[in-house]
Formats: sequence, C-alpha cells, structure tokens
Amino acid sequence: MKKRDIWISVAIIAAAVLLLYSYSQGKSQKGQIKIDAGGAAAKLQLAGGLFNKATINSGAEPTTVSARAHRPEQLSLSMKQGGDTWRIDSSGPWGKLSTIKVKDNETTRLEIGLPFLIKPSISKSSSLVSIGLSIFGRAGVHYSAAITKNGKRLAPPKLKIVDETGNVLASGKFEYG
Repeated sequence: MKKRDIWISVAIIAAAVLLLYSYSQGKSQKGQIKIDAGGAAAKLQLAGGLFNKATINSGAEPTTVSARAHRPEQLSLSMKQGGDTWRIDSSGPWGKLSTIKVKDNETTRLEIGLPFLIKPSISKSSSLVSIGLSIFGRAGVHYSAAITKNGKRLAPPKLKIVDETGNVLASGKFEYG
C-alpha cells in the first residue's frame, strides 16, 4: 500500500510541474536578440535553468527568446580570413553584456566581437616581473588568449622588451594558464 501511495504522489507532483511549465510557456512574453559581431560569426549561449537555455547565432534573422533578463554563459567568435578559420572564446567577465535585458515584442541588439583591444598587465614579486595580456571586444567582453586557427591553438605570443634606442633588454614568450 505504501509503494502505491508514493507512486501516486510522484505522479501528482509531476503532473503539477508539467502543468505549471506549460502554463508559463503559454503566457510568457517573447522578445528577440540580434547579434552584430563586427563581421565575425558569433554563437552566444545564455544561461537559464532547466527550461530556459538559449543559443543565439549571428546572422540575418534575430532569435526569439523569453522577455526577461538573460545572463551569458559562453561566447564563441569565428572568422574566415585567407582560407583560414580563426576562433576566439569567452566565458566572461562579460562587461556590458553581464545582463541582457529583452523586452516583450522588442529586439535587443548586441554589439560584440571586433574590434579587439589588447591590454597588457604587469606585476612584480621580488625580482620576478610577470607580463600578461587580456583581450577585450566591443561591450567590454573579456576573451581567452587561447586563439585557434583551423581548430588548433596558436603558440603563445613572443615578447621583447626594448629600450628607447632599440636595444633588446629582455625577451621571452607568454604561457597559457
């Protein structure tokens, strides 16, 4: 008798959840997101719980999503140039895209990607000096420095420090991680 009661309870709860979900989807307001990626192809994944995940691709047509505030989860930009395909990814920080507000029956336009801004960062610990770089796109999105070309990650960039007369004071290469 107890097993039957448990199964009946589970069925009632499942039916209630399904009914609530279908009701919320039928009454939900919709808006659209359109991506301008500056000439690149973009794929933006939005975070959202169990039923609200969405993937937005750049292109001619905007993508319909629920009208609410969305949070980005993953962004990938790719571009063909001279027969090669270049790709750069981001998983945040998101800058101005940290909250994407979509209103009912309106199209939200996102400007992401190119042009990129490369910012150096320098830190010193006793006699060790570390030089890093950060890549930012439009809207302040921070991208990974691990860029791929034709599906293969590029070697880390090299670095030379020169004085005002052009003499090389130090040289090395960046490291991922």
